[in-house]
Parts: sequence; C-alpha cells; structure tokens
Amino acid sequence: MRAPDALSWREKLSYGFGNFGVNLSFGMTSAYLLYFYTDVYGVSAGTVASLFLFARFLDAAFDPLMGLAIDRTRTRWGKHRPWLLWLAIPFALTGVLVFWTPPLAGMAKIAFIFASYTLLGVLYSAVSLPLNSMLPTLTRDPRQRNTVNALRELLGSSATVGISYAALPLVRHFAKGDEAKGFLVLAIGLALVTVVAMLNAFANTRERVALTADEVEQLTTRQSLSATRGNWPWIATMLVNFFFWVGFTGHLQSFVFYASEVMGDGDLTSTLTLTMLAVLVGTGLAGICANAIGKRLTGGIGAALAALFTALIPMGDSLQWLLATNILAYFGQGLIGGLLFSLMADAVDYGAWRSGYRAQGFLFAASSFGVKLGMSVGGAAGAWFLGMAGYAAGMPATPAVVTAVKAGHAWLPAASYVAMGLSLLLFRFAPAYRPGAAAS
Repeated sequence: MRAPDALSWREKLSYGFGNFGVNLSFGMTSAYLLYFYTDVYGVSAGTVASLFLFARFLDAAFDPLMGLAIDRTRTRWGKHRPWLLWLAIPFALTGVLVFWTPPLAGMAKIAFIFASYTLLGVLYSAVSLPLNSMLPTLTRDPRQRNTVNALRELLGSSATVGISYAALPLVRHFAKGDEAKGFLVLAIGLALVTVVAMLNAFANTRERVALTADEVEQLTTRQSLSATRGNWPWIATMLVNFFFWVGFTGHLQSFVFYASEVMGDGDLTSTLTLTMLAVLVGTGLAGICANAIGKRLTGGIGAALAALFTALIPMGDSLQWLLATNILAYFGQGLIGGLLFSLMADAVDYGAWRSGYRAQGFLFAASSFGVKLGMSVGGAAGAWFLGMAGYAAGMPATPAVVTAVKAGHAWLPAASYVAMGLSLLLFRFAPAYRPGAAAS
C-alpha cells in the first residue's frame, strides 16, 4: 500500500509538465529577446539594457507581494493550484505580446516594450511562484522532494534547451522573408502549449500536506517574516538563486551574439545551444547525487564545474573546444540547478520548525526576488557591454564588440558561479533539527 505522502507518476509528470509550459516562454525570452529587440525591432542595446534592469527590478519587487497573496489564498483547490487556472491564458498571451512588432517609433516604441516586458515578468511570477512553492505541499518526504524537483527541473530545462535550439530554425521556417512574422508565429504556438501544460498541472496535482496545530492557514505579514529569522538555508538559497541566474541569463542570451560576432557564423547558434542538453544530464543526476552525498556537496561540485569550464570557453576558438567547454559547464549548472527548489523546500520546513509558521508562499517569493535580480543583472550587463562597445545590428564586429560578447558570455557568468558555490556554505541547520519534521 502506498504511503500517504507517496506521489503517483501521473502527478509527478503533471507537476513537471507545468514547469515545462512555463519555461517555454522563459526560455524564448531569455535566449532571444535581446536579439529580437536589437536586430529585429531596431532598439539600441543600451536602451534594452536599461529596460531589462528596470523592468526586472519592478518585477522583483512584486514577488514578495505575490508570496503574501499565495499564503492568504483560501479555495477548495488549495493555496497554489488556483493561480495556474486563473492566469494560464493571460500569461500565455503576454508571451505573444512581447514578440509583436507594432509600427511604433521613438518613445512610443520604448513605452510598448517596457510595458509588455514588465507585464510578462509580473505574470511569470504570478504563475511560477505558486507552482514552485507548491512543492512542500505535495509531500513532506525529503527524498521524494529531491526526485520530484529533479523531474520538474528536467522537464523545465528541456523546454529551455529545446526552444533555444529550435527557435531560429523555426522562425526562419515561419518567416518567409519576414523575421518579425516568424517570431510572432512561433510565440503563438508556444502560448498554446503553455496553456495546456498549466491547466494539466492544475487538474492533476494535489496539495496534500496538512497544516499542523502550530501552523495557520492565513498568515499575517509579521508571521510570514518570522519564518525568515535565523533561517540560514533560506538566505543561502536566495544567494545561490541570485548568482545562478546572473550567470545563466548572461550566458544564454549571448549565444546568438557569440556565434555571429565571435565565431563569425550566426548559423552556429543552434549547434552551440544544443550543448544545453548537458543541463538535463546534470539535473537528472542531481537528486540521485543529493540523496547519496548531500545537497550542499552536490551543489558545490556543480558550481565548481560551471565556473571552471565557463571561464575556459574563450580560451579556444575551435568548434570542438566550444562544444566541450559548454557541455561540461552546463553539466555543472544542471547539478546545482536541479536542486534549487528542493533547497527552498527545505528552507520552508526549517522556517516552520523555528517559527511555527509554514510561509512557503512568502519564502519562495522572497527567494524569487533574488532570482529576478540575478536575471536583471545578467541580462542588463550583457546588453550594456554591447552598448558600450558600440554594437550595431548588421555591422561587422569590432574588437571591442568581440570583447564585450566574451565578457557577457563567459567572464561574468564564471565569476557569478564562484560566488554561487561559496553561498552554499551558509546552507546549514541547527543541530536539533531533523529534516522532514513538522513544525513544533
């Protein structure tokens, strides 16, 4: 007979497939929105850099509010699942909106991309935060969490890798001479998949972890904040998320520029992005390694591999060298990336043990603040490097542009992965704490 906390494969796959749908839009914008704005819609790199930083900062400030909203949600479906139902269609439609090119100019164009990009970020938080923070409610068993989280990360990474590899060929297929049209048609197709994935996750998952006598259903802001005091695993996870996304975003969005400006062949973009498949291998092994040697050591190994081989990328100029270094760097990213939400789930349990309040919505959202800041810094830095180097779409690459691309693609990410590994040193619990224990 299955234990009360045991999850069926249908539920595990539905939860993971929900992350797949959410990450389609994320992967598309992370990999190609900088290129789309500069080379297709005709916006300067410096303007895009400011947009990425400012819009993500506003988006990040929204996350703790969203977390409080989740903790105060009371429906017959639970606290987290209803958000997937309510916002599936608005989120998918906004993913289309950012790849639309209305005939605007000057401040009107800047206002449009700022509004649409900011709205996408807000809605991404409003669907990803409930999905992510639902993990502690699926089961209290840390080993099952490792497995479920590895599966959701595997499917989420599959979406990011798949669309990063296939986007440009699909855009060219749909474009028929009009690249803007190709991006829009592809975005519409991805939106349909996203809606199906999110509604399936809503229908086939359950929030089954019951609140104990010391936990409350509707937390006040003060009670939610109390779950952060002395919660070193939460602080560590927030820092790990920040540095992970600085590196990941900067590296991913500059693939197309590395291929065209450094390698001199934009058609290599899909070949290089295919190395992201190594993320799936690392993610698939993350839960197994964590159960065997612990999460902190597994994450530390992943951070070291990611930092070393990302730094080595510009040291060679052959395709074989780039493929090898990217594969090993992405394998390391998968080892630690596959644990991010499992680390956060542990922090939720630890906060509940210390404070008596299970504030998973707020804790996940506050940690997501670090994620969004990391994405804004990584995305803006790469665009700023291009802007300061005088990048102009369609013009031959200058030495300054080549250096700028290398900085955004390798040097900044490598440094961020070093900081990510060091942050794991803070992931520690009080000696009396036992993982999997209820709040008491």
